Amino acid sequence: GAADIENTIKYCWMGLAAPWCKNPTQCINYASCHDNLTVFDRLQTSRPDASLEDLIKMNNLAAAVYMTAEGTPIIMSGEEMLRTKVNEDGTLNSNSYASPDSVNSLKWDTLDDEAYNNVFEYYKGLIAFRKEHAALRFTTKEQVMENVSVVDGLDPGVLAFDVKGGKEANGEKADAIYVVFNANDEEKTIDLPEGKWNVYINGEKAGTKVLDTVEGTVTVDAISALVLVQESPSVSPVVIILIVIA
Repeated sequence: GAADIENTIKYCWMGLAAPWCKNPTQCINYASCHDNLTVFDRLQTSRPDASLEDLIKMNNLAAAVYMTAEGTPIIMSGEEMLRTKVNEDGTLNSNSYASPDSVNSLKWDTLDDEAYNNVFEYYKGLIAFRKEHAALRFTTKEQVMENVSVVDGLDPGVLAFDVKGGKEANGEKADAIYVVFNANDEEKTIDLPEGKWNVYINGEKAGTKVLDTVEGTVTVDAISALVLVQESPSVSPVVIILIVIA
């Protein structure tokens, strides 16, 4: 819910977040880490007014930002199933280094809840998508500057990146990748570069299977990410059988 942090997210996503960060390989991206508040608890603390549905959307949006970003992502154990660290008195633990297992343990039974399991599957899909696309893993600042463009003219709370594909872009197999983040409480419609785009990540699903194909404009749901890929049509192999009769 924070405002006016588009520039911060922009440079973090490009793996160039600080003056000392000369290359994206020096940038470690995460939403929660180690002993402090889990990302889900941080969201509950900062947005006590939000519904569970919106908290999950915020969690997934945060994950999509750092999972698609240049640099190296790390995941706090249990984040993928909305890990929470609750003290005996019901408060959320923000410094659990000396807390008992009742606070720090992973609550595996949360995966029995469909909403929690959907988050688990979303994280799996984000990881699979990242592994598939070399253009999300540039190793030098020069590669990022040559192949990643920040889209201008978008509404506050909306960020988009246009990533080149092809052999020159770290051997990326796709022609281009278009990444959009919408942190607003309402959907936003944006113009796309020319051509057809396959959607692989939206606010509910992520992975390596095409969810939709769009062109011209696209609507990005409230509090969600949208990742689209432009790909050359695959050519089916042709098998020719010759029968020679003597």
